[in-house]
Amino acid sequence: MLRGEPLGNAPRAAVFDSLAATEQQLRARLELANRLGALAADARDLAELFRVLYDETARVMDATVFLFALYDEASATVQVVRQMDRGVEHSGGTFPLGKGFTSEVIRTGAPRLVRRWSAEGPPVRLLYGTEAGELVAPQSGVVVPILSGDRVLGVLSAQSYRPEAYEDADVLSLGAIAVQAGITVKRLHHERRALQLEAVLATMNDALLIVDARGAIVQMNRAARELLCLDSASLVFGQPLEQQRLEQWPATAREIAQALVPVIDALRSGTGVVDVEIELRSGQLRVLSLSASVLRSPGGALQGGVVVFRDVTGQRDLERLREDIFAMAWHDMKTPITVIRGHAELLLRRLSCGERDPKVLETDAASIVTHTDHLSELLTTLFDVSCLEAGLLSISRGPTDLGALVRDVTEGMQSTARHHIKVLADQSVAGEWDKRRIRQVLMNLLSNALKYSPEGSTVTVSVAADERGATVRVRDEGIGLDGPELAQLFRRGYRAEGARNETGGGLGLYFSNGIIAAHGGRMWAESLGHGQGSTFCFTLALREEHSAGRPVEDRA
Repeated sequence: MLRGEPLGNAPRAAVFDSLAATEQQLRARLELANRLGALAADARDLAELFRVLYDETARVMDATVFLFALYDEASATVQVVRQMDRGVEHSGGTFPLGKGFTSEVIRTGAPRLVRRWSAEGPPVRLLYGTEAGELVAPQSGVVVPILSGDRVLGVLSAQSYRPEAYEDADVLSLGAIAVQAGITVKRLHHERRALQLEAVLATMNDALLIVDARGAIVQMNRAARELLCLDSASLVFGQPLEQQRLEQWPATAREIAQALVPVIDALRSGTGVVDVEIELRSGQLRVLSLSASVLRSPGGALQGGVVVFRDVTGQRDLERLREDIFAMAWHDMKTPITVIRGHAELLLRRLSCGERDPKVLETDAASIVTHTDHLSELLTTLFDVSCLEAGLLSISRGPTDLGALVRDVTEGMQSTARHHIKVLADQSVAGEWDKRRIRQVLMNLLSNALKYSPEGSTVTVSVAADERGATVRVRDEGIGLDGPELAQLFRRGYRAEGARNETGGGLGLYFSNGIIAAHGGRMWAESLGHGQGSTFCFTLALREEHSAGRPVEDRA
């Protein structure tokens, strides 16, 4: 036929038939994509998605063997979600990237049509879903990537035990199915990560905030809500901090927000923050340690940041306690150490000079022993106080007669006291208490009463009991206390104004109060003011009810 000559009827019909066939194929693929999109959107997990993908693939091509696999880029492994083999569904497995067609498609991101497997591909040594005894190699197949942009999420593969079972049109059809699979895989991945993130955030004891690139709070965990004391009406998610209605926030939340401003500014500029401490002074003093990390996309673009708050108040208290104890130990141990050394040097000098007077030598030796005992008691007290602060103070309960214990303590101290000690105690007040610890409390209260009242005055110790508990009162006629001093007496290291000229580290009342509290009791002080004397009191329950199997030793 010459150029320009019109087509005959037969060629023209062939062209029209070809166009019609192409249009029909396009319409079929569009219908397939729409139907698959609707079905895949309802998939709740990867197993359900596999069944949807298999059903749709089997509608348009041979799917004697059908494989759905995902690729983990971090570990370079392929996870076969599920596989269908001759109508039987099988669980998948995991294998590293190799030299097969699946690995080739993952590496290249391009589909692969295999018309004759024996001629084009490596021998198949393992086929998921086929028992080793009946291993049958596929004769043809088509493998297409599941893509998200340029990233390969996984593959779909249809295989047949017949050679040349697939054409180029099948590659396009399976590719269209893979597009819908990619959309659903991304959705399921996001949902799974969101659930995992929620689970992690919910179990975290530290407060955590997530901010976007603008510095807006987009998520926070339960600990953060409790720390900030915020509800949904007070916090607007997605709104930058400076635009929040901070005047409606609680005082603690406003303090934290002010500390967050420079941290969020640092995140906006792509800079992290490590272990910045802030003190919250609204209400009870608290110390928070704050750290922030920048979040970036795989391409390096700034996406926001994560801010973590950790309450380190207890840790800082323990550090201050350690510092206080060292300071108190150095202050209080200097005197006995100096006295011990002085008497030891004097004793050594006298012995070297031939001194043989037993009374003189005995006096020096006795002084060394006395101050050594005092030093030992001081170290024991410091150790006990550190145990109290750490919650490790042992309380070993046993039958104790409080009246008898008071009489024993007062009789032991009366011999050296220059005061009158009067005891008003019931004949017997019995309970389950730690006798050694209660003795420490009584000796401390009585020692203070003798120390801070004039010689010749009277110190009265009384013990009374009712059906619920016992109350001990130690009253002196000494320096007395005013209202503000009464409120602070049991703080660690506190010394009332009138007591600051006396030796001591301010630990006795603090430790005694801790012992009584560990017994479930209460300690307090009463005074009409300076010069009016003081009364120190504590109560103890008469009966301690133990649950079955509960050990006698408690820890405060």
